[in-house]
Amino acid sequence: MTFTAMDLEMLAECPWCCSSDHVEWGRPVRNFLSAECMSCKLIFVKNRLNEKALQKYYATYLTDMHRADALKNKQRELMYELEFKFIDKISGPGKVLDVGCGAGLFLDVFKANGYSCHGVEFGAEAAAAASKKHQIYTGNFSKLGITEKFDLIVFRGVIEHIPQPRAYLDEAVRLLDNGGYIFITSTPNADAFSCELFKEKWNQHVPEAHLMHFRPDHFEQYFRSVGLEIIAEYFFYEETPYANFEEDIIAVAKAIEMRRAGKPVDFISPGFWGNMMSIVYVKR
Repeated sequence: MTFTAMDLEMLAECPWCCSSDHVEWGRPVRNFLSAECMSCKLIFVKNRLNEKALQKYYATYLTDMHRADALKNKQRELMYELEFKFIDKISGPGKVLDVGCGAGLFLDVFKANGYSCHGVEFGAEAAAAASKKHQIYTGNFSKLGITEKFDLIVFRGVIEHIPQPRAYLDEAVRLLDNGGYIFITSTPNADAFSCELFKEKWNQHVPEAHLMHFRPDHFEQYFRSVGLEIIAEYFFYEETPYANFEEDIIAVAKAIEMRRAGKPVDFISPGFWGNMMSIVYVKR
């Protein structure tokens, strides 16, 4: 899918803390420019897709991107099981809301284990598929006016896609029942060694979709400010289907050598330790 200048919006301020103090981060990727906020250290796409372009991008995202690769589909299914086991030990069965649920495949795992399953999906195609199995709200989560309360709210690989992430998190906190949990998982971690080493060649830097890269501190400071407490944090890698220890280490070592020699890294990073974060917060 190609985009023109009409599809973009230019940010003058950090979309997380609103500071205008930022510096260039990495090199342009497909003409998308990225910056790092000097105040809060968020990495964000400066000339990102606007609302209309995002609607176009996600209209067929399910078939064009998310489910287009059979190997990635299988790997993702294995990750669903790993992440479910992680959160299930903490939350136990209850009423779950998966924000950005796609076709509802992660929700399928919760349903099979006795949870009452609900989802929110921005893309019409994916929402239609998920609606065949679960109760789905379609559209911008922060503007849907949902009145139900939930025991568990999941953001799996989604918060980095959202132009106004604070609005989504605010809504999640509003809908979370007392004693409930917010689970942020499969989320790129800008504190990762590979993020700093590979910059724009980091495998999580997809500027059309990943509009910003968070660090754990962003979530810790936000949730503390609204009265939630962190109770678990984990960085899946060794046990994942993406790990290939020897080859991954060799690739990272090659990138280190190139950086030390003053050369730009010219290949995409592999999966590696710390790349993805999973964090759980509780509403006491």
